[in-house]
Amino acid sequence: GHAVYCAKSFIGDEPFAVLYGDDVIMDEGYPVTKQLIDAYAQFGLGVAGIKEVPRNAISRYSSLRTEPLKDNLYRITDMIEKPAPGREFSLYSILGRVVLPPRIFGILENTPRGANNEIQLTDAMRILCVEEGMTGVDYIGKRYDMGSKLGVLEAIVETGLKHPEVAEGFREYLRTLSAGLFGGDKG
Repeated sequence: GHAVYCAKSFIGDEPFAVLYGDDVIMDEGYPVTKQLIDAYAQFGLGVAGIKEVPRNAISRYSSLRTEPLKDNLYRITDMIEKPAPGREFSLYSILGRVVLPPRIFGILENTPRGANNEIQLTDAMRILCVEEGMTGVDYIGKRYDMGSKLGVLEAIVETGLKHPEVAEGFREYLRTLSAGLFGGDKG
């Protein structure tokens, strides 16, 4: 929250996007931030990029109270950060991107310190969604958790297999590597 508040002088009275540094999202031609900007233009409310997460992982994320609007769009009416088991609203969580109205700065100014004795953006967004609602976009795209070693490896491998400059050579490298790992050589 404090980091976002530090951008107030640059943003002024305009809506703005926050891209979470530990999330990389690969899209198929419709950038996720653009999906959120389009929802902001349509509804005039703060917007969160959301995805369902496994039940056993929800306590590591936020949990959202949602109501379907249409297609992949939802109204968010409440949220809780890192809910205790059984305390979650749903398995939808904010992952990777938000577009916020400038009103969030006034909320951040009055948000008490939360987890880790820090001003939490989620705490401020909760006030925003309870007072006026937010829009959730179950975005088109695949999110990779760059805060996880496995997430980094998944992003590298899957992107490498699709990239036109390296896909052929990378695929051959993986075949050779796999043959050594899973072939007849058990040594």
